[in-house]
Amino acid sequence: MPAPTLAGGRRSSSFLFCLALSLMVPLMNSSAPTPLYPFYKEQFDLSALDLTLIFGAYGIGVLIALVAMARIAGNLSDLRRLFVPASLLVLVGALAFAQGTSLGPLCAARLLAGLGSGVMTAAVNVALVRFNPGHNDKLPALVATLAMVSGLALGPLVSGAALQLELRPLASPFWLIAALGLASAVATLILWPSRAASDAAAPTLESTRPTSLRQALRGIGLPFHLCAWSVFFSWSFAACVFVIGPQVAQQVFGLQDPGVFGYVICAYLLIAGMSQFYCQRLDARQALLSGWLCQCLTLLILLLACYSQALYLALPGLAIGGYAYGALFVGNARLVNQLAPRHSHGKLIAYFYATVYLFNATPVPMGLLVDAYGIVTASNVALGLFLVIGLGLFALARRTRFAAR
Repeated sequence: MPAPTLAGGRRSSSFLFCLALSLMVPLMNSSAPTPLYPFYKEQFDLSALDLTLIFGAYGIGVLIALVAMARIAGNLSDLRRLFVPASLLVLVGALAFAQGTSLGPLCAARLLAGLGSGVMTAAVNVALVRFNPGHNDKLPALVATLAMVSGLALGPLVSGAALQLELRPLASPFWLIAALGLASAVATLILWPSRAASDAAAPTLESTRPTSLRQALRGIGLPFHLCAWSVFFSWSFAACVFVIGPQVAQQVFGLQDPGVFGYVICAYLLIAGMSQFYCQRLDARQALLSGWLCQCLTLLILLLACYSQALYLALPGLAIGGYAYGALFVGNARLVNQLAPRHSHGKLIAYFYATVYLFNATPVPMGLLVDAYGIVTASNVALGLFLVIGLGLFALARRTRFAAR
């Protein structure tokens, strides 16, 4: 029996909008601290390593939640049992981060927020598929992509504006995020489909024995792993930009207004979002290779920019990097869907994202490098290392045939 659509087009559209807003809020929460990291460093006497630990705590929470949700999200008849706890975790995490004044509380708040973001991502994505007006196959992915891109871009925009206007920049962005999260959660629960519609849309249990992860991984070959590690590489570079980038902008390129860096990151993420939409039209392998070409070009331009301390090179380099971010994600994600066998698709997708989300640990050695050798040397060494590894992975991707076995 097909899942029923929601009664009433206007109510259905409002419900989808609220779901999208509920997904957008935790993504805002994830990116909002980006322009604030130098401020935290000065106000609370934190090291570069401390900043990377704050960033990584959020990612650990997301990773734990996604791994747990891979087992249960699709089998729940009432998704509100995930949605409500996720909303509370996002709310508490944002409010706690606004009150944090030292490394421990800030990391704990980010861990809570990451857990909420992971559970919310799973709950909303399943809900978008389950309550799909008109059974439009492209609608859930489109709504989720728009929500995530908007959230990632709005976070640095809000905190950058708070910095420039001196509106309690360490607290007010997170108060706003908490308020938006609470409002979207209440509205979504009010508009939630009736119990009858929820029960009818819930999945039926399959009688087939589930495949273990070890069985699913057996025989998938190099292409699947290459896809996972390609996105890991791309997101690792972006993570270093988010955490260490504000210091590089100040000390290497002389960009003294930290709020401006928030706008730069907002533009970077918007370009990444537009890239994802554009690359949907391309062949998956074509999108992957174009992303790798632009990623390596970005690293080369930024390496030259840091060496010459030329801001006019760094800005177009980041713009090209925004395209690479989107293209590599779209190309690899589509290839993974093609490569994963139907009988173990869910577990392999969970493995793919678990591998990718290890990127949150990458800024930690970067932080150690900055503390030991300074921001200039650390930036040049890191960009050079990224470029060498990127060229190797690009060459491997060009030689690999991405065909399902």
